[in-house]
Amino acid sequence: MENIKKHFKNIHSLKLVTHNYHGLVRFELLYRILCLFVFFPLLIYIERLLPRINNTTIIAAYNVLDLLKRPWTYVILALILILVTVFAQLEQFGRISLLHASHDHVTVSASQAFSNAVDFMVNFFRLENILLIPYLLIVFPFGTLLDTSSITRFLRIPGFILEHFRKYPLVGFAYMVFAAAMLYMAFRLCYTLIIMCVEEIPFLPAAKKSFRFTDKEKGTHLLFALLKRFLLLAVLYLIGYLLLIVLTFAILQWLEPGFNTAKLEEINYYYLLVLVTTVLFSWIATPIIQSLLMDIYYKEVEAEGESVKPYEENQNYLSHRFVKISWVLMIVVCSFFSIPERYRQFKWILKGDSNNTMIMAHRGYSDKAPENTLPAFEAAYEAGATAIELDVQMLKDGTIICLHDDSLSRTANLNKNVWEVTYDEIKDLDNGSFFSKSFAGTRIPTLEEAIQVCRGKLYINIEIKRNGHDEGIEDKVVEIIRENEFQNFCDITSQDYDTLVYIHERYPDILLAYTSVIGIGEIQNLDAVDIISIQETFATFSNVEAMHRSGKKVFVWTVNERDTMDRLVALNVDAILTNDPVIGNEVLKEHTGITDFYKRLEQILYYLN
Repeated sequence: MENIKKHFKNIHSLKLVTHNYHGLVRFELLYRILCLFVFFPLLIYIERLLPRINNTTIIAAYNVLDLLKRPWTYVILALILILVTVFAQLEQFGRISLLHASHDHVTVSASQAFSNAVDFMVNFFRLENILLIPYLLIVFPFGTLLDTSSITRFLRIPGFILEHFRKYPLVGFAYMVFAAAMLYMAFRLCYTLIIMCVEEIPFLPAAKKSFRFTDKEKGTHLLFALLKRFLLLAVLYLIGYLLLIVLTFAILQWLEPGFNTAKLEEINYYYLLVLVTTVLFSWIATPIIQSLLMDIYYKEVEAEGESVKPYEENQNYLSHRFVKISWVLMIVVCSFFSIPERYRQFKWILKGDSNNTMIMAHRGYSDKAPENTLPAFEAAYEAGATAIELDVQMLKDGTIICLHDDSLSRTANLNKNVWEVTYDEIKDLDNGSFFSKSFAGTRIPTLEEAIQVCRGKLYINIEIKRNGHDEGIEDKVVEIIRENEFQNFCDITSQDYDTLVYIHERYPDILLAYTSVIGIGEIQNLDAVDIISIQETFATFSNVEAMHRSGKKVFVWTVNERDTMDRLVALNVDAILTNDPVIGNEVLKEHTGITDFYKRLEQILYYLN
C-alpha cells in the first residue's frame, strides 16, 4: 500500500507547476501573443525581403538557382534560422526559469520570466554555443511531442520530399534511420536546456551532462516516468472534457429546464468542446512534462552529491533604456502591420466556402493503381475525386504519352529515354508490374486516351515535363486538347515558365498553371498564367489571399496528411493535389454545415496553441 501511495504521489508531484501557475499561464499567453503579432510577422517580413534584396520580385523554380549564387540569399536565410532559434530559446528559457523559481519557492511574474529568458539568450549568444542552433532546428523538434506552442513545430518536411521517401524505399528507409537517430538524440539531450539555464554553462558541457543523466539505467527510469506523466495528462484531458460537458448541461438546464440534449448532437457541439479542451490542454501539457524533467534533474544532481544552484534574477538586459525602447518599438511596429493582417486572415478563414476546393488525384489514384495510367484515372473517379493531375512527355515520333520520368526504366523496365523511342516501340510495354503484379500488362496511355477516359467525369491538370529533347511539345499538347474539344475541362501546367509564356501568346484560350517548388514574393504577378500551383509549405494566408485578389486560382501539391488538407480547405485553396483522394473527400465532407465552421475555427485556434 505504501508503495502505491509513493508512486501515486510521484505521478502527481506538480509543485513546480502549481507554485508559479499564475506566472506560467501569463507567460504562455504572453509568448503566444508575441508569436502571433510579432515573431511570425517578423519572419514573414524577412522572407519577403529575400527577393527584394536580390533585385527581383519573385523567387520561384525558374530563378532559384540564380539566387542561390548570390551572397544576400544566405545572409537572409541565416537570419531567419537564427531568429527561429532565438524565439525558441525565449520560450524554453522563460518556462524553465519559472519552474526553477518554483523549486526555491520564489514567486516570479511572467514579465520577469521573459526578462530572464532574454538574459539567458544574450549570455549564451557566443561562438562556443553555435551547436545550439542545429540542436534547436533539427534535434529539438523530434523530441517535443507535446511542445505544441514552440515555434519549431512549424519546421516540417515538405510533402513533395516525403513523396520521394514513398517512391524510393531506400531514401525512405534512410530518413527513418535519421529520424530515429534524431529522436534518440533528443531523448539523450532532453536535460540540456535545463542544465544551461539552471547552471548557466555552455551547450557542450550541458549536453555531456544530459547524456550522463540519460544512460541505460537512468534513461529507462526517465522513460517510465514520462509514460506515467503522459497517462496523467490523458486523465487530465478527459476530466477537463467531461467537466465542460457537465458545465454545459448544467447551464442549459438552468436556462431552459427540460432542454433536449439531442440538439447538441445536431450542431456537433461535442466537437467544439474537443477544440476548446485541446487548446486549454496545450497550455498545461508542456509545463507539466518539463516540470517532470526538472524534478528528475534535481534528484540526479543531488544523487551525485552536488547542490542545485539556487534561482536568482539575471542582469535584466530589458531594463536598459535603449534596449527597452528598441523592444517596445519593435512590438508596436510589428503589431501595427500584423493585427490588420491577422484580422483579414481569420475573417478569410471563417467566411470561406469549402465547395470551391477540388480534390485532384496526383497522377491519378496513384496509391491504388500505377501512376499516370488509365486504371489510376478510373480509380480516382471511383474514389470521388473531381480532378486528376497527369504528366506528359513527347516520344521520338511526336506522340504525347502520360509518363512522369524522362526514362522508361522505373515504371516500364526499359532502359531508354522517352525521346529515343517511338510509340510503336513502347505501346505494349508492361507499365503496371512495378506497382503490383495485379496490374501486369497495363500500358502507357497517350494523352488522347486519358482525355477520352476522363471526359464528362474529371477535370485534368496536364503537366508538361520538359527534358530538352521535346521541341514542339506545347503545340502538340494544345492540338490534342483542341481536337478533343477539352479546353474547358483542363489546364496545362509546367515548372518551366517559358513554356507557359509561349502557350499564352499563341493559344490564349488555354487555361495555364505555373507549378513552382518555391513560392516567395509577388508570385501572383506572373501574367502568363491563370493558376499558381505551389508546394504546401508556401500555401500561407498571405500568398493565397494575394493570388485570389489578383484573380488567380491556387492549387497546392502534393498533400496526403489530413491535418494539412484541413488547413488548406480553411484557406480556401482551389485544388489540393493528393495521392489519396479518399482522405481528401473525407476532409471535404467534414467541411459542411456547422462542422465546417468548427473546422475553420480549429485553424484559427491552431495559431493560439
